[in-house]
Amino acid sequence: MQEEITKHSNKIYKAVKKSEHTLGEKIKEIIIEIFIIVFAVTLSISLHSWSEHKHQQEEVAAFLANLKNNLKDDIESIDREVKEYQKTNDSYEKILALTTFQLDSIYKSKSKVNFPIHSHGQTLNVGNYEGFKSSGKIGYIEDEKLKQKILNYYQIFVPAVNEVDKVYNDFLFKCFDKTIENADKPEEKLYSDPKYKKTIEYLVTIGKNNIRVYNENTKPLAVELIKEIEKELAK
Repeated sequence: MQEEITKHSNKIYKAVKKSEHTLGEKIKEIIIEIFIIVFAVTLSISLHSWSEHKHQQEEVAAFLANLKNNLKDDIESIDREVKEYQKTNDSYEKILALTTFQLDSIYKSKSKVNFPIHSHGQTLNVGNYEGFKSSGKIGYIEDEKLKQKILNYYQIFVPAVNEVDKVYNDFLFKCFDKTIENADKPEEKLYSDPKYKKTIEYLVTIGKNNIRVYNENTKPLAVELIKEIEKELAK
């Protein structure tokens, strides 16, 4: 491009210097060469912009394809975590329903009360999103609605899941602490202790809330995002 501009600039210079041409002819030649230069520069910029835009959209397509797979994994993780919450909640509710007589019978028969342990942590995949965002390429996504849904999912719903899991784990550890504090007492006394039972009740309540967060907030948006991404990739 630089060579073309230089070539046509030299032609303009030569046209000005031609003594055999009239002023009108010189002006005409100069205008033609200027037009050629402007056209060449404009075309070059347009081609460069088109090429850059094409490359950006190829990166977006690759990102969305990977994100779709991430979201499918997220849905599987959500279903798995919900099942664990339901499973442990059922077990805790059975413990809460045990009467003093039932507890005495269990321990007289040398049996034990099964207290299930399942802590919940980071289950959703954020690596692909974080990498694309940190590189400053989120703005390449031209569909504003899709972009906002992606941002909402990873900046609001994923952190919300992590937060409710943390609250649950905190109460689970309170149960452990209470167990350790009463390690020198018969275990049946622990399970009939009002404070301990209240802690388990809260644990069940939080578990039910977390199931709601997973099933009614995070999972539906993940499902919706997959559909939106498929539409975008099909364009």
